[in-house]
This record gives sequence, C-alpha cells and structure tokens, in this order.
Amino acid sequence: MYLSQIILSMMKQGSKCLIASLEMRPVLTLSRMITQALGSAEPTDDYIRKFCERASDKLYIYDQTGVTSSQDMIASLHYGSVVLGCSVFVVDSLMKLNDVSEESLDAQKRFVNSIAVTCRDLNIHVFLVAHTRKMKDETEIPDATDIMGSSHIRNLCDNIICVWRNRAKEKLVEEGKTPPEELRIIPDCKVFVQKQRNAQWEGSFNFWFDPKGLRYKESP
Repeated sequence: MYLSQIILSMMKQGSKCLIASLEMRPVLTLSRMITQALGSAEPTDDYIRKFCERASDKLYIYDQTGVTSSQDMIASLHYGSVVLGCSVFVVDSLMKLNDVSEESLDAQKRFVNSIAVTCRDLNIHVFLVAHTRKMKDETEIPDATDIMGSSHIRNLCDNIICVWRNRAKEKLVEEGKTPPEELRIIPDCKVFVQKQRNAQWEGSFNFWFDPKGLRYKESP
C-alpha cells in the first residue's frame, strides 16, 4: 500500500511506471490507486474515467497473478524500458517467481544480480518487494539483516527501504484504554532507509495512516 502511494507520486512527477503485482489482480491494483489519488473509497464513474485517462501513458500493469519466471520478469523490464519508455518498476514480490525458491539462495542471488545489472544498463529503478522472516514479536522492528532469503538480496541492491507497521499502536486502539490525544502522536508506520549505495544518509520517517483514503501522511 505504501509503495502504491510512491508510484502515484512518481507518476505526478512525470515518470512512466510499470507494476508487476503478482499477488493482486490488476483491477484491485487500480482500485487501490484510485482510492489513494482521490483520498476516498467512493469515487464517481467520472473520476475513475478521468484517472484512467491521465494514467493511460504513465501507468502499465503486468497482467498476471500467481507466479511467473525470473526470465519473463527481466524481459518485462527490457520491454517496459525500451518499448514503453518506463523508468520505474515494481516487482511484487520475490517469492512469486516460480524458479526462485525460498530454499535456493543461489537462484535468489542470480535474480537480484540480474535486476541490478539491468537497472544500470537501462538506467531504470526497480522496487523489488522482499518480505522479512518471522520475528519473535510482531511489534519488533526488523532491519536489513532480517530480509528473508539470501544475504545477497541486501548486498547486491543499491537501496534498502524497510516499511514497518506499528501493530503495538493498533493493539492500544483495540484495547481502548489509551487517551486519543496520546494515540494521535504515535505513528502508524515507520519507514527506514537502511542502505544507500550512492549516498551517505540513513534514517527513518514517521507516517500516519488515513484508512478512508488508504494513504500515509507525514503528520497526524
């Protein structure tokens, strides 16, 4: 959901984007993006048409759910860049590639290396979604070493951005014992920049979630 909002922002800045969301049907991807763009889950038919018209030359969706191969995904990056003119890509997620199993660390290394080389050759950016291993406690904040799979996933990429959902706050809300004014200042989400190969800065940002618009905001 956070990444969907990022892609909307990139489109507004003029970037052409291709989303390969193998865990979500294209119609649901569009539905979420329209809700985020409007800030409401109740868009009119006219708004939906206008959104699709505005996005017609900026947003492309890889229409396949379930699993695909790493070769097809690399080919899609080339097609998206050379033919469609896309510069930003989303691959969601690593575990949906049928020839890159969780057990095959070497296959993971080869695929991430292929993406890194393709990015540099084509001058594009790829957001590769990788999940973390199961933590001891769901309130624990993971870091780059907690990425599930091969250590080469974090070694070969240029940047690592960790998005953490604050379930401890959600539990406080459910319990209903914490005053609203105290809950308001607690972030719903933290985003950690844990690696930047070509820059020195690393740190974190706080975000507050708007459930009506499915958007993350910089302040409550």
